[in-house]
Amino acid sequence: MIGEILDGTYKVVRLIGEGATGEVYLVEHIHIGRHEAIKVLKPEVAADARLASRFRREARAINRLRHPNIIGIYDFGRLPDGRLYLTMEHAAGETLDTVLKRAGRLDVVRTLYVLHQLASAIDHAHSHGVVHRDLKPHNLVLVEDKNRNDVIKILDFGLAKVLNPGGPGDELTLRGEIFGTAEYMAPERLGGGPDDPRSDLYAIGCIAFELLTGKPPFTGPQALVMAAHMQSTPPALGRAFPGIPGMLDVMVQQLLAKDPAQRMQTGKQLMMALEQVPGYPRKAGPGRTGRMSIAPPVGPGHESVLSDLASGRVEIHDEVTLQERSRAPKQMGYAETAAARTEEVRDEIFKALVALAEEASDLHPGDGALTLALVDVERFEADRARYGRDRAQLEERHASAAQSVREREGSLRFAIAELRFERQRKDQPPREAAAKDLDFQIAQLDSVVRDLTLGLGHELAAIDERGIELAAAEHDNELHWLAAIRRLRGALGDRLGALGAQAGDLSSKFAAVGEASLQMLDSAGSDA
Repeated sequence: MIGEILDGTYKVVRLIGEGATGEVYLVEHIHIGRHEAIKVLKPEVAADARLASRFRREARAINRLRHPNIIGIYDFGRLPDGRLYLTMEHAAGETLDTVLKRAGRLDVVRTLYVLHQLASAIDHAHSHGVVHRDLKPHNLVLVEDKNRNDVIKILDFGLAKVLNPGGPGDELTLRGEIFGTAEYMAPERLGGGPDDPRSDLYAIGCIAFELLTGKPPFTGPQALVMAAHMQSTPPALGRAFPGIPGMLDVMVQQLLAKDPAQRMQTGKQLMMALEQVPGYPRKAGPGRTGRMSIAPPVGPGHESVLSDLASGRVEIHDEVTLQERSRAPKQMGYAETAAARTEEVRDEIFKALVALAEEASDLHPGDGALTLALVDVERFEADRARYGRDRAQLEERHASAAQSVREREGSLRFAIAELRFERQRKDQPPREAAAKDLDFQIAQLDSVVRDLTLGLGHELAAIDERGIELAAAEHDNELHWLAAIRRLRGALGDRLGALGAQAGDLSSKFAAVGEASLQMLDSAGSDA
């Protein structure tokens, strides 16, 4: 199929993967020039009229889901040979099971960040009446945003229901495929119970267990795994891995409760619980998955800060040292680069320097050079904060514009798919006049989609151009700010030197913070 154009729209680029239910190809949408993925289902699905009807209903339900952690479904249809297909967003990343095979397991911080996104997506789906029914690491793709943060993408929403006409027994005949996987299936599903959103939460509990330990709660022959889900209590995480917070251990055990009524009931409830676990990575700004803090600014009662700065010890949330995060940023669950983290530390050290200069100015006024240096630092810091806000607003505009257009595009393309499906019906083909009307409607909507995506391209290009201008201005201001910090450090040193013994303990404070700030200035490469 490589090089073929499917349904007059999708040029096949390469095979991504294949399984018991069909093949997945990377394709290029020839009208809008974007890479997408197409899942072509096996002929037996289309041959069963009941399955084909269910496929259409479920595809419609999935198309209504609009969440950044759920792979968007754009289109569906039937190929000339009768096979059904779905086109969807292409997630260029690794499946979570591949990541786990390489890494063994994830650390607590990264696990919390991934689980929070998963819970958010599941809550969104359940609120729209869609149950996944086949959550497992193989159906979760990890991609990176432009700030190198982990972003989870959930595949195959609803297809387990589409392709499961015979109940749970049929699902388990194809282990590892879309019909379901015993290692992640809730007891009520194994017992033949009806669809229950809380079954997805049980699967999340199995996934959480595997992320933290490297394997799901029950392994072995399929029959034994099924029996364990029905009867056995999974081992406590903290017993084998003492570094796992007790709160998280209890949460996983609750998700794995045999009785659905004893589990967390919604994805939102799980999200709120995850946010309370020690180590949860709270965002410090646009695109940052973690948060760092340094001890308070220098001043009365903060002498311990100076010894920390002088020795290079910096307190970071989650009790992980800066050096450890620098060695393995992704493994530690922090996707920012080492340079970005060092910049945050530098900013806090400079705040300590400014606080010390303000203390010296208040206790020993009359130094014009020190006063002017403080004014300059304050001015450039205000501009720095303003540029940061402008950048955040620009990034938000970019994301909002793309999301808005993609949502509208998804609705339009799905409407086109519905019309094409009607056009291709073999049981009740449309009359000639109706067929021409359908063709006209399809052409009109195709034109709207092309105009929409073209307009989005122009809008995003304009935003990117403004972003380049902003980055240049921000860079210039950064140099001025660093130069002002350097002048402030020099003026403070001169002032304390002139005061001599009158400087009191300000001199000893400056010995630590001044050295740390000088190292940061030199590493920043300021030409001031």
